[in-house]
Amino acid sequence: MDSITQATLGAAVGEACLGRKIGYRAAVWGAVLGTLPDLDIIVNPFVDAVQQLYIHRGFTHSITFILLSSPLLGWVFQKLYKDREAGWKSWTLFTFWIFLTHVFIDLQTTYGTQIFLPFTNRPFTTDAMFIIDPLVTVPLLGGLLGALVLRRKPSLGSAINKTGLSIAAIYILWGHAIKSHVHGVFQESFQNQYGYYDELKTTPNGPTTFLWSGYVMKQDTIYQAIYSIFDESADLTFTSIPKNSGLIEPYINDRATTALLWFSRGFYSVEKNEDDVIYFYDLRFGRDDFWLSNNGEFVWRNELIINDKGNAYTFEEFIPSFNARGRSFELFWNRIWGK
Repeated sequence: MDSITQATLGAAVGEACLGRKIGYRAAVWGAVLGTLPDLDIIVNPFVDAVQQLYIHRGFTHSITFILLSSPLLGWVFQKLYKDREAGWKSWTLFTFWIFLTHVFIDLQTTYGTQIFLPFTNRPFTTDAMFIIDPLVTVPLLGGLLGALVLRRKPSLGSAINKTGLSIAAIYILWGHAIKSHVHGVFQESFQNQYGYYDELKTTPNGPTTFLWSGYVMKQDTIYQAIYSIFDESADLTFTSIPKNSGLIEPYINDRATTALLWFSRGFYSVEKNEDDVIYFYDLRFGRDDFWLSNNGEFVWRNELIINDKGNAYTFEEFIPSFNARGRSFELFWNRIWGK
């Protein structure tokens, strides 16, 4: 999830764990620890794009990291605040729950999280939430602010903070429940039109769990469609996108290609322009028009860099962005409600 949500979640969890013992420090340190795992990006200036791809949401997002770092940071906090009621065990649990909820909420998004490092570097995801969703962030922030404002009424403040956490948790559970329904809609509609498929992925189409994208892999083609839970018809219109996997066949075992294939989980498309530049698109992140027009550009675009030996040794990543112009926002808003 985005940094604001992670900081807010960390602060809210910290407040729930130790707010009544150490006051505002629980929220402050919770916000700090809530963003700490994402500081794996500090290595970016020192490594290339391939290494960045493997490192982000890597070891600092793993269960191993949580189990090793929590008692260590618990000891550090105990030394810093010897005069407080909280001991090593309380500080350890404080750190543990903040790190665990950070990883848990990242696990919901499409990017993927390597939670089982160092045993496997496979990125796991539930694809149940978009990377930004106000319906997660707002309840967390509201509950946290309630607890901070009502510091002199700790019981009431604590109850409000826990209510915010509960609402966010219920909304995430809603995301999973509605995804199960949506997944079935895509599966049935595709099979009715095209028969068998190799793999199906459904993800929220933008910052909401009401509108979804589906990506169906069949041989060397990805079929994409969007569906709102408010649509009257479940007969979806699929757009076929050729993977063009033959374009990267000469580089299939090269360092850059291996990393991009590992990350995209097969949901990609490749293009070569007139200058023989090869672009690798990760389709899971959609287009800048949220698939609502005929001229959108893929958000996650990478240019393969071929060295003098003819190897794809790295790639140049283009920063993802979305078209937020008024017309696009209007189309998106209307499509959410089934229009």
